[in-house]
Amino acid sequence: MALCAVSCQTAAFNAVFDDTLLGDFGLPDSHQYFSEAVSRIPQHFTQSQDLDYLRAFGLLAVYSLQRSETNDLHRYLGLYHALVAQHGFHDEAKWPTDISLPEIDDRRRLFWCMYRLEVHSATVFGHVVRLPESQITVLYPRIIPSMDPEAQAWTAGWDYITDLFRLLEYALFSLRACKNRKAVLAVLCDRPSPTTLFDSLTRLKASKPHRIFGTAEGEGGFESNRCRYMGIQISCTETLVTILSFLYSQAPARDVMELAENFLEELSQAPLIMFKVASGQIVHQLLGVGHMICNASHYDNGQYRPEARRLITFIGDLVQNLEHDIPSAAAAAERLLKLAETAA
Repeated sequence: MALCAVSCQTAAFNAVFDDTLLGDFGLPDSHQYFSEAVSRIPQHFTQSQDLDYLRAFGLLAVYSLQRSETNDLHRYLGLYHALVAQHGFHDEAKWPTDISLPEIDDRRRLFWCMYRLEVHSATVFGHVVRLPESQITVLYPRIIPSMDPEAQAWTAGWDYITDLFRLLEYALFSLRACKNRKAVLAVLCDRPSPTTLFDSLTRLKASKPHRIFGTAEGEGGFESNRCRYMGIQISCTETLVTILSFLYSQAPARDVMELAENFLEELSQAPLIMFKVASGQIVHQLLGVGHMICNASHYDNGQYRPEARRLITFIGDLVQNLEHDIPSAAAAAERLLKLAETAA
């Protein structure tokens, strides 16, 4: 039912690459599926390590995020993390020993998908990361020789985005770490230096799987929809990590503005379907970029405030143009345009 809810909502937004898949059939109300799924959640859970409830809570969280229902988002992320804690899902050594290799890969993919959703939510809504990267002992899904080249490239790109989210978590920690911790504890949880953070980001970008973009010498990029969409995901996530790193290191406001300008120029060339498929997630990320630009505008004695206002207004207009396709866009655009006024 949870999968049906997400699928129906996606179809209702016409967020599919091939319109013929929808046919001429009427679509059921996605919220009916959502309500049916919620009604099947038991009061108490057994000790079984079946993945169905974990998958269901993940899908219900995605559905809630797409509809900007933050209370429901936290509810189902909370239920997911409760089961992770109950069954030790964050540690492969605690998984059943009799599961097949494909099922191990399914578990790994589910785990890291939910980790990315958690870090995305923490970045956008400001809550703590409930399962820190430093406490995880789960590997990535395997890239196996029997995969076709496109699947191998896509999987490598998926791994790269996950690495970016892991680095994003450290950037968040660096910005938000407690400032009044007792001295006896502070030495145990020092934040990485700005240089260390940037060095890690530089090394990570150097390992980017260029095959997916066709930037390696003698190679062409893959033209599948999912690879082109992944390119946009990578650009958005790289920008978030880099801007957060700039803010942590108090880099010149000019650097933040130039990065944002280049990112927005690239993003504005993307076709509408890519925004529709990304749905609320890309709206949240653009809202986050707007807030970061506003914060950076206070650096260098505020001399880049006019530039910040122009960029935030551009983001606001871009998001406003999506209000008929993405439910959360209208409210986000209003917030961005108000934010532009404060940056003036």
